[in-house]
Amino acid sequence: MNYKTEEEFMNKIEQCLTENGCKTWREVIPDNCKNWEKPYRVDLVFYRDDFGYIGVEGKNINTLRSAVKISNAINQINIKYRNQTYFNGNLISRWCIVAPYEVDWMSEESQNLMKTFLKNFLNTRYNISIMEYNSGNKKFNWKSSILIDTYTKKSLTIGGKNNEQ
Repeated sequence: MNYKTEEEFMNKIEQCLTENGCKTWREVIPDNCKNWEKPYRVDLVFYRDDFGYIGVEGKNINTLRSAVKISNAINQINIKYRNQTYFNGNLISRWCIVAPYEVDWMSEESQNLMKTFLKNFLNTRYNISIMEYNSGNKKFNWKSSILIDTYTKKSLTIGGKNNEQ
């Protein structure tokens, strides 16, 4: 999946979330930063009754040199966002990084190894989840889905049900 801009990618993520019953907000300013000249802005926050608020930092990566973007996302979440309140006093306890992890210049096996490493590293070291976007499969008539921390106890899947339902 190649996207020209981070905004284009985040639009797809937001669309999938809203289609699956989530309330979404973009460029969310923490409560304490609202009067700042240049306030912090969380790329996306979403909410659903069954799992609460989740904060998302999106990055558009397209090369292995994009590792600096993931590093920047970690810093943004841990230094700027995590200790803030949102929507008049709500703490967000679950944070994710989302990026288009599927690229055409790397084998599927290499991509899976990279995601597994990144998932375990971010969860263990920073308590940050990896959010994966699956654009669906028209051949099998599956809708797009969001996967968070697949194959862990904190796993969360949003969407992906058959279009015929």
